[in-house]
Amino acid sequence: MKRRVTTYILHSFILATAMMAVACMDGKWETPDMTNPPYGNNNIIETDTQLVTIDSLKQRYKTVISGSSMEKITDDLQLKAIVIGNDLGGNIYKQICIQDSTGAMIVGINGTGLFPLLPVGQEILINLKDLYIGGYGQQAQLGDEYNGSIGRMSTDKWEQHVRILPGFDVAAIDTLDFDISLDKDRYAGYLVRLTNVQVGDADGKTTFAPEYKAGTTLTYNGSTNGYVHHTLGNISMDKLVLRTSTYAKFAELVIPTHPITIYGIATRYRDTWQILIRTEEDIKDN
Repeated sequence: MKRRVTTYILHSFILATAMMAVACMDGKWETPDMTNPPYGNNNIIETDTQLVTIDSLKQRYKTVISGSSMEKITDDLQLKAIVIGNDLGGNIYKQICIQDSTGAMIVGINGTGLFPLLPVGQEILINLKDLYIGGYGQQAQLGDEYNGSIGRMSTDKWEQHVRILPGFDVAAIDTLDFDISLDKDRYAGYLVRLTNVQVGDADGKTTFAPEYKAGTTLTYNGSTNGYVHHTLGNISMDKLVLRTSTYAKFAELVIPTHPITIYGIATRYRDTWQILIRTEEDIKDN
C-alpha cells in the first residue's frame, strides 16, 4: 500500500509541476489554458446533435445493461458529465464514476493514478462511438469487451475518447439523499448521502476492511476477494451493504460506534445496493 501511495503522490507532483511550469511565463503567473489541456483528445468537438444524456443512453441500451451483457456503440454519440468518483481513496479501482442531471454510470479504465487527471468535479466530454456499453451485475458501465463481458478499456483508448472541459465545480455535483426504494436503473452509480446511519458490527475495534492476504480467501460478512461488506441500519445485506476494499486508504479506520453520515457512490450488484465510500472525507460525524 505504501508503494501505491508513493506512486500516487509522485504522479500528482509531476502533474502539478508541469502545470505550474506552463502557467508561469517570465515570472508572471497566469491561469492555465484549459481550452487545450495536456491530457485527453482536444480534437473532440462538442456537437449538439450528437449529445445524449446518461439516462437516454441507458434507455437506449436498457436490455443490454439489464441482461448484464454488452454492445459496441456504433453511432456518433457524445456524453457530457461530471466526475464524481475516482481512485484517490483506493476504494474505487480502475474506474471513474460520472454523473449528469439525469443519471450516473461507471467508466472502466485499465489504469491507476487517475485522480490527478480526472479529479472530482471535473467536467468531461466523451466520444462514445466504438466504446462498449454493458452491465456488470446490471450496473451500467462504459468500457471495452473482455472475455465476452463488459470490461475496462485501455488508458490509450480512453485518452482518445475523452476531452477535459474547462468546467470544474465540485459544488455543482448533485448529491442524492439515499433511500432503499430508489430506482436502480436510473440512480445506480449516483453520489448519495446516508444521514444518521449506524454501521453494523461497530464495536470500537472493528475496522472498515480487515487485512486481506494474497492467496487466501477473506470470509467476513459473506465478503470475499478483498472486499468487506457491512450492514447499514437495520437493512438486510441482500438489499444494502457498505462495500470497502481492503486496499482502501481508510480500510484500517475503526468504525465509529455512533450513527454517522456517509457519502458515497451507490452502485448496484443486481438487486443489492453497494455503497462505495470514496475517501475518508466521506465519513462524517453528525
